[in-house]
Amino acid sequence: MARRQTAAWSEWITMADKHHGPGIVTLLVYLIGAASLTGGLSGWVHASGAYAWLTELNAPTWTPAYSILNIIGLFVPAFAVIALWIVQHSGRDGTRLWGSLLVLIWLAGMVSQIIAFFSLRDVATGFVIALGLWAYAMLASYLVSRSSRAAGVLLWLPLAWHTFLVILGFELMRLNTGATWGGGL
Repeated sequence: MARRQTAAWSEWITMADKHHGPGIVTLLVYLIGAASLTGGLSGWVHASGAYAWLTELNAPTWTPAYSILNIIGLFVPAFAVIALWIVQHSGRDGTRLWGSLLVLIWLAGMVSQIIAFFSLRDVATGFVIALGLWAYAMLASYLVSRSSRAAGVLLWLPLAWHTFLVILGFELMRLNTGATWGGGL
């Protein structure tokens, strides 16, 4: 029974891979969707007062202006969306579906990180979430590059961004002792 299910699953994946992926219109829809979501999240952060909370935190001296961080944060998901389209369009047989799922989970993680950090307003929790997403991003970028080298390379920028956010999150947690569970990190 298990062999039959495995064979059926393998056949479904192979059929899904025979379709050569989405066209340019799909890429445009993906980019518009990502821009809408990131713009909406940015607006929510400012409207909810979370931006004011962020500016009141003690930050390291090397922290760029928060407006610069916001602008970069608006564009980083676009690179992940383009990588998603590339892996769907030109990924190796048998890996398009898995590569696409990895990138989609990464995108969902980016959104979840922003929502959790700014709604909880807890720098320690924000650091832990950023660290977890960074570990996932390392694994996902490696696995996606196995499906499509171009998509994997395109994910380097979001990975670099997450690395920066982990370092910044650690420093914010360290400098702001009001965190609910920093644990002396």
